[in-house]
Amino acid sequence: MSLAVWLAGRTLRRHPGSALGALVTLVVAAAMVSAFWFVIDSAGRARPPVERYAGVPLVVGTGGVAGAIPPELVTAVKELPEVGAAVPEITFPVGPGAGGHGWSSARLTPFRLVAGRPPRAAGEVVVDATSAGTGVGDRVTVGPAGVGDRVTVGPVGVGDQVTVEAAGVVRSHRVVGVAEAAGPWRHQRALFFTDDHAAALAGRGTGVDALGVYPRPGVGMAALEAAVGRAVAPYAGGGVRIATGAARALEEGNGLATGSLNAPWFLLATTVLVATGMVAAALGLSVRRRGRELAVLRAIGAYPRQLRRMLLAEGLILAAVATAAGVPLGALAAPVIADRLRDFGTLGTAFELAYRPQPALWTLAFTVAVALAASLMAGARTSRIRPGDALGEAPQEGRRIGRGRLLTGLVLAAVATVLSALQLGQVTDFGGQAGTLLAQFLMFALVVAAAGLVAPWAVLAAGRLVRGAVGRVSRVGGFLATANVLFNHRRFAGAVGAITLGVTLAGVVTGTQSFYDWRTAARAAGEITAGHVLLSDTGLSPELLRDGAVGLRAMPVTMDGRTTDATVVTGDVTRALALPVRGRPLNDLREGEVALRESLAARTGAAPGTRVRIRFPGSREPATYTVAAVYRDTSELASLLFPGLDGTAAHLAGGPYLRIYTHGEAAHPAALTRQEYVGHKALENAGRNRVLPYVAVLIALFSLVAAVNGLCLALFDRGREFVGMRRLGMGRGQVTRMACWESVLTVVPVLVLALAATVWTVLVCAASEPGGLAALVSFIPFGWLAPLGAGAILAALAGSVLAVRAAMRDERQALL
Repeated sequence: MSLAVWLAGRTLRRHPGSALGALVTLVVAAAMVSAFWFVIDSAGRARPPVERYAGVPLVVGTGGVAGAIPPELVTAVKELPEVGAAVPEITFPVGPGAGGHGWSSARLTPFRLVAGRPPRAAGEVVVDATSAGTGVGDRVTVGPAGVGDRVTVGPVGVGDQVTVEAAGVVRSHRVVGVAEAAGPWRHQRALFFTDDHAAALAGRGTGVDALGVYPRPGVGMAALEAAVGRAVAPYAGGGVRIATGAARALEEGNGLATGSLNAPWFLLATTVLVATGMVAAALGLSVRRRGRELAVLRAIGAYPRQLRRMLLAEGLILAAVATAAGVPLGALAAPVIADRLRDFGTLGTAFELAYRPQPALWTLAFTVAVALAASLMAGARTSRIRPGDALGEAPQEGRRIGRGRLLTGLVLAAVATVLSALQLGQVTDFGGQAGTLLAQFLMFALVVAAAGLVAPWAVLAAGRLVRGAVGRVSRVGGFLATANVLFNHRRFAGAVGAITLGVTLAGVVTGTQSFYDWRTAARAAGEITAGHVLLSDTGLSPELLRDGAVGLRAMPVTMDGRTTDATVVTGDVTRALALPVRGRPLNDLREGEVALRESLAARTGAAPGTRVRIRFPGSREPATYTVAAVYRDTSELASLLFPGLDGTAAHLAGGPYLRIYTHGEAAHPAALTRQEYVGHKALENAGRNRVLPYVAVLIALFSLVAAVNGLCLALFDRGREFVGMRRLGMGRGQVTRMACWESVLTVVPVLVLALAATVWTVLVCAASEPGGLAALVSFIPFGWLAPLGAGAILAALAGSVLAVRAAMRDERQALL
């Protein structure tokens, strides 16, 4: 084994170019894997910080459901002999990252005044010290600006006028105090109003969002928790729960993860799988290009098992170097990935990266496993190397690539064309919506595969087309580069295929995803009969509900023991939405009746006339409702539709609306026309479907790395050719320019081919929908393709320059 290690070290030291491609791929893979692992490890191990409720030992909450704690539960907890005080809490958004509260709940943190006094009237506000020092936020204006302005003007002080947007309404307030939190206060901002004014701004019903509970002097936490638990037990089925310790952070919305961590795990798994294939391909290419060297070793008596050990030793050395370089790069990339996952809604605002040794150790294990697996696969080739191969010459250049590849690509393209024609001509519906989606998916796959197979001939055709122009621009380097691409295009085929597959896959996936996002939005907007839709990040106040307007609110409920989402409507919903309905019209729902979405009805077996039991957040017991109608699935309405709330849900009545539909002119700045609403819905859909495009782009990046590695390794092997050119009078600059022209003539045509394939698939999709062709250009993902294409060209040029310089570093030795 010591001989194998010595041979491996000597090979890597004397011929670093032979394994450079595998090393670069391993470094990229190790960096991506360690970055994802740092994020996942941090999210899995860290405890969410308690900030807002740091000053209260026990919190009764509902996991963020607004107004879900009924007043009778508040009274019951206050009357417990173990309870010294119970402080109701109302929280409502007043801008990005800022929450509004009643002043009486300031003790829950606790906050203490460092300037001014508490609020005493509706137009007064106390701001926390952090907000006071930096400006209150994007939607809070400081200074003499008018109501509705959205600029931040320096720090806030007592006596300043600020305008606060709450529930879609902007109001002017005077700062009467600045409060400072007793403990850490990094992830939130707070504005405090009088209790009555806070309730009015929040638009709540009689329920509250949370209840902070303090023990009576001499009462321990165990006794307090037991007593409050008995009072809360009847409401547990309505989502009411007790939180102590770190669990209090979840009640204040300060969790590290706001959604499932499936997305980062899926991206990590994709990285591992793709990286394994790419590293295996790079090491296999390295072994193929060192065939004569390995044959010489066989000729002087080396056994195949010794060669395999040598390759395993090379893999271990490469894994160690790749981990040493990749883990620091991953640590730098981890914050970028964390920011993207925050945008996904996967990680909360309180998430913080923590760099522990475990992700680095897992990354080392991954790179060692991948390198060894790739070395074993590459080592299988050594058993087929004969000692006599050492006398052979280099692979013959100038031969054409097998016609079978071209014919296969053309056949796949022909089948994709037939499927495209059937969809464009609407000759068949392929057996319904599911069949149509399957046909489109098959067409996408055929287009991607066909592009990868015919890519070398696209490079060949492009070279013939631009040969004269390139020769005139660069008489030596350009002329020779074109001749090389046309005559020796076999050497570029592998790199061409990898680039084409990666970029085409990224373009097709992201382009079609953009189309489907738009189509879902367009269909939803087609159901709207109102002239405008009002939206706001902070909700919409009931005072914005003018005559004839329709307001929708959302909340989670439990139907027959299953949690689902519900919509509560105010007004005549048929004036806002046109939906096919079975049963009575949606504007004719009465007290004790509910409407169901078709998919929910099919899943539960419900139909008009069916009796269902529904439990609302914070309710003591479920209520029985009669299904009066079943409506078509739509993204505008949730799974259940209620005409109002009363009975066991009376404490939830009121509150800000999710959307308001209006007729006629709408002067509110949050009002969107139907066309503007399509764009908003498309962005909303894209936000929910981000993972698949990122996976496609991740695969494209690895494909580009593999392709550039292939191009550079091919240049390393041409050292004798380059030196021969130097002996014929060519300068180093001319040789370098020739290699750069070869890279450009190889990469640019396949980028154009990938763009054409993307346009093809998007065109087929867009032509199938009314109005889709008008938005065709917006479906083409230039925002993804342009960086990928530019990165491929720049990487190929940089790699060409470095590879040519390395190949000619010792001209005399190259001629031997």
